[in-house]
Amino acid sequence: MRKSIITLLVMFCAVAIYAQSYLEQATEAFNNREYTLALSLYQKVLIKPDKKADLAQIKFNVAECYRYTGKYEDAITWYNQAKADGYANANYLYHQANIYMKQGKYEQAQQKMESFLSTQPGDKDGIRLLNNCKFALAAVKDSSVYTIKNEQSLNSPYNDYAATTLRLLTLFTSSRLEDKSEQVYSFDAQGYSNFYITAYFKEDKTWSKPKKVAAISLPEANEGVLSWCEKTKTVYYTRCNDKKSKDSFCKIYEAAYDDATNTFGVPKPIALGFQQKYDMQHPAISADGSKLYFVAKTDGGQGGSDIWYMRKSGDTWSDPVNAGSGINTEFDEMFPTLRDSVLFFASEGHTGFGGLDIFYAAQGADGWSKPVNLKQPFNSSADDFYLAMNADGKSGYYTSNRTGGLGGDDIYSFYLTPIILTVKGRITDQETGLPLAGATILITAADGSIDSTTTNANGEYIFEVDKDKNYKINAMAPGYFGDSRKLSTQGEKFSKEFSKATGHNYDFAIKRIPKEEIRIDNIYYDLDSYVLREESKPSLDKLVKILEDTPDAFVQINSHTDERGKAEYNQTLSENRAKSVVEYLVSKGISEGHLSYKGFGFMQPVVKGAKTEEEHQQNRRTAFQVIQK
Repeated sequence: MRKSIITLLVMFCAVAIYAQSYLEQATEAFNNREYTLALSLYQKVLIKPDKKADLAQIKFNVAECYRYTGKYEDAITWYNQAKADGYANANYLYHQANIYMKQGKYEQAQQKMESFLSTQPGDKDGIRLLNNCKFALAAVKDSSVYTIKNEQSLNSPYNDYAATTLRLLTLFTSSRLEDKSEQVYSFDAQGYSNFYITAYFKEDKTWSKPKKVAAISLPEANEGVLSWCEKTKTVYYTRCNDKKSKDSFCKIYEAAYDDATNTFGVPKPIALGFQQKYDMQHPAISADGSKLYFVAKTDGGQGGSDIWYMRKSGDTWSDPVNAGSGINTEFDEMFPTLRDSVLFFASEGHTGFGGLDIFYAAQGADGWSKPVNLKQPFNSSADDFYLAMNADGKSGYYTSNRTGGLGGDDIYSFYLTPIILTVKGRITDQETGLPLAGATILITAADGSIDSTTTNANGEYIFEVDKDKNYKINAMAPGYFGDSRKLSTQGEKFSKEFSKATGHNYDFAIKRIPKEEIRIDNIYYDLDSYVLREESKPSLDKLVKILEDTPDAFVQINSHTDERGKAEYNQTLSENRAKSVVEYLVSKGISEGHLSYKGFGFMQPVVKGAKTEEEHQQNRRTAFQVIQK
């Protein structure tokens, strides 16, 4: 019996020692950033944990392993388990907020970050990420005038990035492994990054198979991020981990490029007027070839990786100058590209959606303008970087590792979405409601340009208009009074239909022109006066619009008095009153040649033998009548 107890004790101790050894191995792997190995070892420890083991810390480390390997949902779960087991450091809230940011779950990210800041008030990183949450929540509903597309023919399960155009060709960087014999880069288990080139065939809408550019790609070195100066016919790019180099720094190389024959010269490191003591990456050359931007992390910067520039002096490049605190932050700024006087770059420090976001800033006499976030669809909760504009200024490429790609970094193309603005409506008879086929729609722009269309058998019409213009739309048909409405396309950035269905009513119900005269209500004069009173003018302004909308009409203004007074006096008064109306209409721009007037005195009463004031008022009237010419 005693022997059995001893045997059990020995076995228990052996299990404990074995478990402890797993924990030691897991901790060592974790500290060495071998997260996949550490995770498998931690899981073994948790099957039968040692009583002395700090379960909360182990579970936190498990969460960290999942976070670093991109398994975010598992990471969230294990952070919560660590907290439940007594993990006291609030940094788990910070990490959870970061994960929610990467997933685009900005409300959850904000809640976690606010909880973190309640325990760590004033934390600079926490405040920055909270501002990113608020920015993303405010901007996430923004639309864009650009359309983006994942260029799947260029992308692979590996990292594919930094696409740029060389005349009719497209060059990009990729760490793809196309052959089992190719060397693997130990840092990320992908291939060495090299340059590939391809062509796009517009008619077929296909890409040629990308080919490695051997002239500027070494088998066991990492090359990437190329910038071409068309004026000097020179390309600049980064080369790192070159075993033939005397030092281990990433360097900027240059090579001649003949765009007519698509051939590269022998590459060589750029000639520096100073001793290089740090990595120099991501070159971006100015259009005239005199200024070279690059990225470096070194003393004298703002913190993290900064954007610097050098000027060419003879055959060498001058000492670097930091692009300044307007561009650089204490975090990373990377992947600059140039378009005229505009600098595009990626940043972790400026307010954005999370990860690297793409920004732009314009250079003026007083320095750089405040960087502007490109928002969606360019930026996302993932890393978005290296935007290169094509020569047309309306299209180009950028890189993102957002969800939905083929794996790792992917190349996306973008183009300015065509803005199609249409007006759609229907013309009907006001009295019957029946459609008017063949009615004319006249579209007059503020600049004087005119276009027209006609309605179909259902009385329907549709036409396109330009953006940033003001229009007047007239509906006209023979034998009908016209009608019109205004339309403004100022500031429209997206395709849109102006119609009743979209809350913009451009249907018209127009009235048939009667043979008899039409009374104009609310026309007032003082006693024995033919001077129009101010309160009469709103009614006459309605008549002005009718006449403007029916430009072919010839109109006679008729004036009538009541039956009181002498005939001669009333005749003269009515003529003068009709004349005053015509004069007002002319003052408003109505053609005098389309107007006439006539006074009838009391010869055509509405109520003969009127006795009450109401009946006299019915007889005192001003009317208009469309006449034939």
